[in-house]
Amino acid sequence: MDVAPLREQLRNATQDCSARGLIFAAKWAAEQLCSLPAAAEKLPVSLVLPKATETNEREQRWAAQDANEHDQMLLAKCLFDMREFDRVASHLQECKGPRAIFLKLYSRFLSSDKEAGSVDKEEHGQEEMVVSAEESEQRQAVARRKRELVAIRDELEQLDRATGLDAFLLYLLGLVLKALGQRAQARSALLRSVHEYPCNWSAWQLLETCVDAVRQPIESLSTETRGAGWMHHAFMAQMLVEQFGGSNQDFAVHVRHLQQLFPESPFVQGLLAVRHYSMREFEDASRLFAQLQKTDPHRLDLMDIYSNILYVMEDRARLGELAHRCAQLDRFRPETCCVISNYYSLRREHEKAVGYFQRALQLDSKYLAAWTLMGHEFIEMKNTAAAVDAYRHAVDVDERDYRAWYGLGQTYEMLNMPHYACSYYMRAAALRPYDSRMWCALGSCYESSGQQRQAIESYRRALLGSAENEAMAITRLAHLYEDSGEQAKAAYYYQLLVEHA
Repeated sequence: MDVAPLREQLRNATQDCSARGLIFAAKWAAEQLCSLPAAAEKLPVSLVLPKATETNEREQRWAAQDANEHDQMLLAKCLFDMREFDRVASHLQECKGPRAIFLKLYSRFLSSDKEAGSVDKEEHGQEEMVVSAEESEQRQAVARRKRELVAIRDELEQLDRATGLDAFLLYLLGLVLKALGQRAQARSALLRSVHEYPCNWSAWQLLETCVDAVRQPIESLSTETRGAGWMHHAFMAQMLVEQFGGSNQDFAVHVRHLQQLFPESPFVQGLLAVRHYSMREFEDASRLFAQLQKTDPHRLDLMDIYSNILYVMEDRARLGELAHRCAQLDRFRPETCCVISNYYSLRREHEKAVGYFQRALQLDSKYLAAWTLMGHEFIEMKNTAAAVDAYRHAVDVDERDYRAWYGLGQTYEMLNMPHYACSYYMRAAALRPYDSRMWCALGSCYESSGQQRQAIESYRRALLGSAENEAMAITRLAHLYEDSGEQAKAAYYYQLLVEHA
């Protein structure tokens, strides 16, 4: 099939997202655009593009409004690029076109986020006798942000009832609803958005955070997004890596489709590298990341994950080289701080590592990897209170982070609180059901708390996952069955252990 329709779709997406300040979505679309085969070539697969619908009266009216407000949008976009969000909202106050409304409300959203700063703590119902002036100001900032979010949501919902919302305003509605904790409503708005305009990658990424993979079958989400054409494959591949580590067999199907469309895409190569990392195939992951770095030596995306791999491989030379290169490129990127932290951690300089993780969080308070890895550093420093605080911040940012739940389990196990540890290990195992480490940790915790039957079930479940901890699970099963007097089962697992050796 001719590559021209896909090329045109990605060009339009790059321009549309860029005009609305969605720079990450624009960059993603432009990367895929530049990864397409030459214009004269044919695509090796049948390309399914979303069905084009006839321009209706509403869309014609929107286009006319956007055209009339073109000059105002030029100034507003300049102000937006300079991060003068309040000026953008004020300048576009009287505009009625969907593009201007998006930029106005998106600026208000970003302004409220900027004002709250790094203060985005959830209230845990704790009564405090003394509240400092700083804490009081922080709480007031959070309250003001919530009021602003509610006002933006109400304005968008009123507009939706009156004239309807275009795909980008639906994305913004989903963004606000997610910030307010209304995930189900955000998910509905985002599904509408991606069906109307599939090439907004930011909408897909936000939709992924609204999916509860533990309670919702992956097949139902795949069915709901299939009408979005080839973007369905990009979304599913990304989500399967993020939430299942790429162990789901459908991952290969989605990636193969993307590889045929975008043979040189760094996005696709990054997916494969992260998949190998999640499967603990560190040599293969390291090779792919090295190729990605060679292809684009100035790229910082995913370099924090690459540094995790080199850390696990204890490759101090390459990790040091990576840290030096990232620092030369941009010292003020959270990914750079994470890479440098991993380098210091490998050198057992844990205080310096914590310092760079804290610097990363100053740059981006919702940078998940920094919270989780900083918790690991505090564990190494035997500072369990600080570790618990870091892990709790991580799950506040993203409750699907199995590493943070696992870290909480380890911390409470160190504190000899097995019941709490079991609860956190269960959360980690639910998020990574085929990772034997989660089940072995849970089994060990059950053992220490005297729950032999639950320990046996956990170790048996570990045998269904990765083979990494297989010997440990078999050994513990043999001992547990022997202790419970079930000699035949004990003999079976001892025999398995001999065969495994």
